[in-house]
Amino acid sequence: MKYFNSSFYYVRYATLGKIIRETYRHFNFRIWLLSVVFIFLYSLNQFIHLIFRVIDEIFYRGYKKKRIKEPVFIISNPRSGTTYLHTLIALDVDRFAYTKNAHTFQMTASFVRFAYLLKRIDGYIGNIMRRAINALDEKIWGGWDDMHPMGFNKAEEDEMVFAQAMMSTGIFIPFPYFHLIDDNKFLDHQPEGVRQGVMDYYESSVKRFMFAADGSRTYLAKNVMSTGRFKTLLQRFPDAKIIYIARHPYDAVPSFASMFSAMYKLHSPEMPDNAPPKKAWAQLGVDFFKYSQEMKKTLTPAQFIELKYDDLLSDPQGTVLKVYKHFNWTPTEKFLERLSHEQVKNKNYKSAHEYSLEQYGFTKQQIYAELGEMMDEMGFDKEF
Repeated sequence: MKYFNSSFYYVRYATLGKIIRETYRHFNFRIWLLSVVFIFLYSLNQFIHLIFRVIDEIFYRGYKKKRIKEPVFIISNPRSGTTYLHTLIALDVDRFAYTKNAHTFQMTASFVRFAYLLKRIDGYIGNIMRRAINALDEKIWGGWDDMHPMGFNKAEEDEMVFAQAMMSTGIFIPFPYFHLIDDNKFLDHQPEGVRQGVMDYYESSVKRFMFAADGSRTYLAKNVMSTGRFKTLLQRFPDAKIIYIARHPYDAVPSFASMFSAMYKLHSPEMPDNAPPKKAWAQLGVDFFKYSQEMKKTLTPAQFIELKYDDLLSDPQGTVLKVYKHFNWTPTEKFLERLSHEQVKNKNYKSAHEYSLEQYGFTKQQIYAELGEMMDEMGFDKEF
């Protein structure tokens, strides 16, 4: 549904309506209570966001002339190293501008400028606000550190823009209806009007952010759910660079399902891992693999590079420099120094979690039957 011009405000309220309908069809008091809280917080966020967007229209209208040139999108299945690679490349602060978690809630020029103002004021008063935010981060996001390190001041994907438009699978993290509603899994498969509206809203948000952040730099984004938006993103940003990370499906698929269904334990602790809502997340992981392989055939080497997750973990600096060489970017000495320091800091990283396909109702034979061509091409062992 559109209100005003879709570049100003766009929400597909039909998806929210379906969630509400399923909440009453499959009544569970905990889920009902969660939906009430969700709708309240969503409405509050939208109200505040609209205020900032109106302020943009009055004081920062120059964002409309901003061109997003050669943006860089890091895309992959979830739990495949995108956060780590994004963090590493984002160290090149002279070349790239990227969103932090706080930006994604209000991705507007006025909010970014407001945040910069608060940061300057905080510097004069002994960084009191920064320490308070760090403490709040630990309270809110601390439990996610092993799966996906998060914090208001940390680099973060721009998926919140799509969530605000109700076109993100992330809105189903609290709700166990993912197997019943397909509206936002693949933007590329939606009607043209929906794709147009979503991308108008997204492009406008990126322009607003870049106008305030630093228009001379390149926009850097990582977004695991943009696998289902490959075609739509490239239609809107035809000069975009795509960095894709491939992780072994036997690991990536169950890890994806585990992460995105973790909140179901709060309201449905008895739900087994192979229940339809959880299995649907694993199936999306398989579908993402298949679609990414289909889409990469349409891209030229000048705008696409595919990396392996294991290579990123074993040689982070070498992997980043491989990307730089591929796209003819020249790393500065300052960036190389930061990159080396970050590699040393994370050299012993190893995921503390182990998952199996069988948990979610799949077998290795099934996965290989669907993804064998990709696995053979990437050198992934089928190991039945």
